[in-house]
Amino acid sequence: MGRLALAFLLGACCIHSLAQLPDWHGAVGLLVAAVALAFVGRFKLVAALLAGLGWAWLSAAGRTAGDLPPALEGQDLLVRGYVASFPQNAAGDSQFLLDVMEPRGGVAPRIRLVWYRAVRAPQAGELWQLVVRLKRRNGFANPGGVDHEAQLFREGIGATGYVRDDPRNARLAPPSLRYVVTRSRGWISGRIREAVRDPQALGVLQGLAVGDTQAMTPEQWRMFAATGTTHLMAISGLHISMVAALAAWLGGAIVRLPSAQARRWSAMQGQVIAGTTAALAYSTLAGLSVPTQRTLLMLVIYFGARWYRRQLAVIQALGLALVGVLLIDPFAPLAPGAWLSFGAVAIILLAVAGRLRRDGPIVGFARIQMAVTIGLVPLLLASFGSVSLISPLANVVAIPLFTLVLVPAVLLGAVAAAVWLPAGEWLLALPTLVLQWTWPVLQWLAKCPLALWHFPQPPLAAFVALVLGVLLLVAPGIWPTRLAGVLLCLPVALHRVSGPGVGNFELTMLDVGQGLAVVVRTEAHVLVYDAGPAFPTGRDAGELAVLPYLRARGVRQLDALVISHGDLDHRGGANSVLAGVPVARVVAGPSVGNLARGQTRCQRGQRWTWDGVEFELLHPAPSIRASDNDSSCVLLVRSSAGSALLAGDVEAIAESAIVDGGLSPATAVVVPHHGSRTSSTATFVDAARPALALVSAGYRNRWGLPRHEVVERWRAAGARVLTTADSGAVEITFAAARPPLVREYRQTRRRYWHR
Repeated sequence: MGRLALAFLLGACCIHSLAQLPDWHGAVGLLVAAVALAFVGRFKLVAALLAGLGWAWLSAAGRTAGDLPPALEGQDLLVRGYVASFPQNAAGDSQFLLDVMEPRGGVAPRIRLVWYRAVRAPQAGELWQLVVRLKRRNGFANPGGVDHEAQLFREGIGATGYVRDDPRNARLAPPSLRYVVTRSRGWISGRIREAVRDPQALGVLQGLAVGDTQAMTPEQWRMFAATGTTHLMAISGLHISMVAALAAWLGGAIVRLPSAQARRWSAMQGQVIAGTTAALAYSTLAGLSVPTQRTLLMLVIYFGARWYRRQLAVIQALGLALVGVLLIDPFAPLAPGAWLSFGAVAIILLAVAGRLRRDGPIVGFARIQMAVTIGLVPLLLASFGSVSLISPLANVVAIPLFTLVLVPAVLLGAVAAAVWLPAGEWLLALPTLVLQWTWPVLQWLAKCPLALWHFPQPPLAAFVALVLGVLLLVAPGIWPTRLAGVLLCLPVALHRVSGPGVGNFELTMLDVGQGLAVVVRTEAHVLVYDAGPAFPTGRDAGELAVLPYLRARGVRQLDALVISHGDLDHRGGANSVLAGVPVARVVAGPSVGNLARGQTRCQRGQRWTWDGVEFELLHPAPSIRASDNDSSCVLLVRSSAGSALLAGDVEAIAESAIVDGGLSPATAVVVPHHGSRTSSTATFVDAARPALALVSAGYRNRWGLPRHEVVERWRAAGARVLTTADSGAVEITFAAARPPLVREYRQTRRRYWHR
């Protein structure tokens, strides 16, 4: 069964790796062929592969058919639908999912909306009529970054947008029974919020009870990531298994009841009924994430085998669970949690297979924990590019604490709070106190210098060697196989990304939405120009885009961070960059306020040379008294391989001053002020005359940038215009005696769900 499940998974992964999805009729043919081959013994693996291909293909075609047509983007649309999630409320704004009733005219069946300054936040299950403005799925597209569009696609979200201020917005009906589970989760989460006074513990307790992590802060998530304990916040399989085991133990006592004895019920039947019911209830409250589905299916298979008194190997149960998850959710392979969930179980099975000597409980737990830590390294590197080196130590404390103490106490307290709030307050005080004692330990571990180690993206051959090496290290074996495993892991551990060569340089304009972040790399030095915007959620582009890119490229320190001016879309991520990587020098425009560390004011005439590449600040002059935008730092990077001009948000007055100072033609220009009509004057464009004009602007931003007339002005000057909204990150290599090499991330890493 295990091989059939892997073949089915391989078929699904092949479909999800396509840049374009073929016509859905071919999927029907594959499914018919799979059914025909399933009855031929020697072709069952082929049948499973074709079934995986056909099922994922057909499912993907159905989901992409629900995407918002481009013609409807930016229009006011009147929709009716049910609120399909409990809203996330922050700073007076409300964010929620809406299941559109009878979607017509191309409106996606499920959309994600933000209602700014909502007078009355919609509640889960309510039927609303809303006037909305939508756009297609969109997210940052950068090397090393998270594919947010894939996450939206997996969740079935065909469009995102916001609610317009309109008198037609109205609630049409009270909550529907269709969303009773969602409402129950939201109600229990609200009762926990009323019962818990400690804001630091609130998000953890809500997450362990019903999977609601809205109250979790970015700092808490970073701490869990650094200690390798994030899995404990996902209502993991371990939690559900523990609850099911406890319920089964209690269910075994059913034989003591006279009514059960009269019906001749056995302890086994009571265990199966109670364990299955508890697992189903807790998994449902958790929101049925992919790891939850895997655990639930495995438990149902286990209890079903016990009911019918059948022996079923764990590998068979795992294979059945994998096929079941893929049938329920064909897009599960797009979620890193699915790979980690199934991978952890497979690693445990591999680690204990064939072992002749039985370990004690403590040694056995330590051995399995070490095996999982080592075995998940390839998956963690592929998904996040980092590994927690202190994960074994942190989990030795955290796993027993969360599984045996916190989860039972939180569930008991949640039930009590749902019935009688004072009882819930009293019972939830225990897990709150335990967390208060635990936080300092986890924070201390997270601050260790080697807590979280980031690896650059390795070549394919090195990654394959890592997978083979990890398998040799995890599987039972003798010391020569262990040594071979270590040697196979060395190429990834020692991999370094080489620089562009002396006299050459690389420029990358990252996709940060409506903002700017540029990375310039020479042979042995790296400079970041601006760090992107900050967001109301408390996160910023420095954390979400700049740092992941630097880590994917193997950059462990910055030689300079230049913040052009004080606008939030340029300096918003600066402090995250300063906190995430050592920075030798910070240069900031006169309008930039205080950052996390001291900075030097940028002035015209400052220059330096790295590896044969010259850097010169062309603006602002020391005596300038200009607006925030016109005081932007303007940086010129040049060598024998070419030149690049980074112009911040300068407008007409500053552009005139730069031209008067003797602006020379450049190979590439980062278009000032995101292509606004207040910038890119004809004089400035004629003086720069670049081959490449790069625009950093958010997809369908509310200012309509870049303006059409500005784009045409740069094109008329002979420039090829590239925007991050269409291209994602734009990487350019400037090498001597060769034209600039341009790579658009959305083109090189395109998938069928991308817009």
